[in-house]
Amino acid sequence: MMVTFVSQCEKNALKKTRRVLDAFANRIGDNTWQTIITEDGLITVKKMLRQTASKSTAVSCHWIRSRSRSQFLWVVGNKNKFNSEGVVPVNKTDNEITMDIATDKPIKGVVYANTHLQTLVEHLFAVGYVAEKIHKTLFPQIDQQYISSSFVAGCLHDIGKLDPIFQKWVIDPKTKNFVAEDGQHIDTRTFSFEKHPRHNEISLLLCHLLDDTKLKFVSSGNKRTIRHAIYWHHARAYRTDKIAPEFSTYKGIAKKLLGNNKGKSLTDFVQHAQNVLNKVVILDRSYRGQEKSLLEDVFLKELPDELEELLPGAPLLPEYKEYESEYDIEDYAKNVLNNATNNIARACLISSDRLVSALPASELHQKIKDQTLDEIIEYLLNDDSTLESQIAQCLTNFPNSERTIKQNEIATSLSDVESVAVLSGAAGCGKTKIALEWAKLKSAKKIIWVCPRVQVCQGLFSELTSQRYLPDATVEIMTGEFKFKNQWDNNTPSGEYFSGDIV
Repeated sequence: MMVTFVSQCEKNALKKTRRVLDAFANRIGDNTWQTIITEDGLITVKKMLRQTASKSTAVSCHWIRSRSRSQFLWVVGNKNKFNSEGVVPVNKTDNEITMDIATDKPIKGVVYANTHLQTLVEHLFAVGYVAEKIHKTLFPQIDQQYISSSFVAGCLHDIGKLDPIFQKWVIDPKTKNFVAEDGQHIDTRTFSFEKHPRHNEISLLLCHLLDDTKLKFVSSGNKRTIRHAIYWHHARAYRTDKIAPEFSTYKGIAKKLLGNNKGKSLTDFVQHAQNVLNKVVILDRSYRGQEKSLLEDVFLKELPDELEELLPGAPLLPEYKEYESEYDIEDYAKNVLNNATNNIARACLISSDRLVSALPASELHQKIKDQTLDEIIEYLLNDDSTLESQIAQCLTNFPNSERTIKQNEIATSLSDVESVAVLSGAAGCGKTKIALEWAKLKSAKKIIWVCPRVQVCQGLFSELTSQRYLPDATVEIMTGEFKFKNQWDNNTPSGEYFSGDIV
């Protein structure tokens, strides 16, 4: 791993830290060092810096992960010399500063996906591509057709935003700084989701109408997963018991959509959707350098004369969870498997949608042009982690006693379990240590530790951040009230939730 050290030391501490860093790294500036080093070597550097540390010591370490990204690892000494990202603050002001104000103006005739003014075509393709990439990376052994369904779902998930009412809203200057709450983009007093379908409902309707049942590239099971991901990439809108049934079928959604868009027919909407998707297909071919896109084998090229005829027999909308039987365990197991399949596709789509939507329109356009969409998820999907070596270091702090040997035997037994391993033991028997040792044996890159009570979270947080356990790892507590990293009152920025080695 390549790392950079930055020194903000003062007085005698500057000479002491220079001697340590000069022994391990190349000095590339008065206060900066860089080198390629192993994890064990980095731990040694940190230990030696701590041994010579004083009040004037301040050294930060950054891991160079790629050309465009580095990861802040730790600080030895005075942490106030650096900000939360390990950057040296050079100035400050209490005045409001206006910087990098977007001057992009909406263009007539262009369909937009959000208030960043990302075009719908680029947004759909990017979300589909990134969702497919996430799915393939996390589940490389799964059938390719199932992975491809994440791409298809991503390319269709927001197609409902071509709704004229949404387009009128999204280019309104008053909505520029509006933060969407779970898909509820339109917040005007004259608008109500009790009277109009949300964009994910319209997207589902168009997906149903565009479905080419003659093509077998996407199986019926994967089509159900695609529809589930599209419909549930936002939570169901809250409507009264009287109104909700009117939005419970494809026909009901179509009726509401046409009722609020006088003079338009379903054919108008579907043809518009086809035009958008054809552009997504062209973008996909160009980006991948292929003659054919997966997407073009999914939707209809020629529409039937009466689209409305496809609606009366349409089934109800996808359920969030499906359980056909409460008594037959075999049917129940199938339902659990189907629900898990839907969960994966939905999670990949939602994660992709949030990552892509966070980009300025110009940056998204440039990433597509430069074919660098993979950079969006590089950090999330990077398998590099120092957690395993840090746990190994932690285990050396325990004596080679009979108790330690027994704990090792239990951790080894747990690691041999093929399905869900269960550890049960009385308070004080060393379950935390055993769990960490099990994680090391499983080569864990990250641990999500779910506790039954907040008090247990607090105790575990204090224990794991102590010198005996993992002082050098990023340990994050995440409850309704407490959101800290490594130490109490060190608030976790909202954009960094769940970024710790252990959460």
